Amino acid sequence: MKREGASRVELAEPGSVEDLVARGVLAVVDDDYRLVERKLMGSIQSEFSIAPSVIRHLVEAGGKRIRPIVHCLSAGLCGYRGKDHILIAAVSEMIHSATLFHDDVIDEGSVRRGKPAANRIWGNETVVLVGDFIFARAFTLMIDAGFFTIAKHLSRTVEDLVQGELLQLEFAGKHFLSQEEYIDIVRCKTASLFSWCTRAAAMIADLPKERIDAMARFGHHFGVAFQITDDVLDYAGASLEMGKGHLSDLAEGKVTLPLILAGEEDREIPRRLEELLGRGGAIDREKLDHLAGSVLATGAIEGSLTMAESHVERALAVVGEFPDSPWKDALVELCRFIVSRIH
Repeated sequence: MKREGASRVELAEPGSVEDLVARGVLAVVDDDYRLVERKLMGSIQSEFSIAPSVIRHLVEAGGKRIRPIVHCLSAGLCGYRGKDHILIAAVSEMIHSATLFHDDVIDEGSVRRGKPAANRIWGNETVVLVGDFIFARAFTLMIDAGFFTIAKHLSRTVEDLVQGELLQLEFAGKHFLSQEEYIDIVRCKTASLFSWCTRAAAMIADLPKERIDAMARFGHHFGVAFQITDDVLDYAGASLEMGKGHLSDLAEGKVTLPLILAGEEDREIPRRLEELLGRGGAIDREKLDHLAGSVLATGAIEGSLTMAESHVERALAVVGEFPDSPWKDALVELCRFIVSRIH
């Protein structure tokens, strides 16, 4: 049965940098944003390989730089007024970019941020090595700057990122997941890096441990909400952030929260998914669209939105503990922006 209220949910493309500007989010960290872009481009140089060309292909394709923005706003919220956060923000985007390179090789991706994926141009071997180069360069920057403890937390975060990818591969042959298994993947693959961004902001502001841990929780809940709404948007059409096509996750057999909730409501959906994916070869687009329609006919979108909003509220509870400031107002707007991508 369709849950009450499901029909009220409309799907839209995710917001862009322009949407963040309109909400006043970027105005608060406008100078930081420019400095991060400069640091990011300056940090990828290498005189010995084609790595900079490959990296620029991805970096110059855009993206919201949501992780650097979250870090810079969090640093301001925590009372930090120096410039060390610029390097950390750039590193967060470097780590994210490295994971995107590896993801495209693993998933055999063809498009990223509206452009041909780098592996389609330079090949898998080059792109894997470039991803490794970015990871190494990010840690070199952190160690050279003397951020040893923050770098230690980053190493654990990279472990989580890899574990998340391994979990996803492990579950690839299992055509349906539980909500708990899904959240484990999201925690590792997405929320862990956001959590590091916000933890690092509190650490450079020299806050006490309980505040640092609270900011890490903020990043976790923000990241979970961000991923859930991205997964919902796979059913909505092309994604500006990910540069992927409509139903690309479903076509790759990725079981995300909307599909899980729909399968709990309509027991035929897991069987039809297994039938769709179990034959190998090209996916029958008509059957794929029909399966997506069945997901939308349940309360799965509404249920996913409710779960995303619950994580946003938990993130906002942490922000609410800090004094009023422009950074606080911008973070509240950013949290609301995450769930407003589904309206």
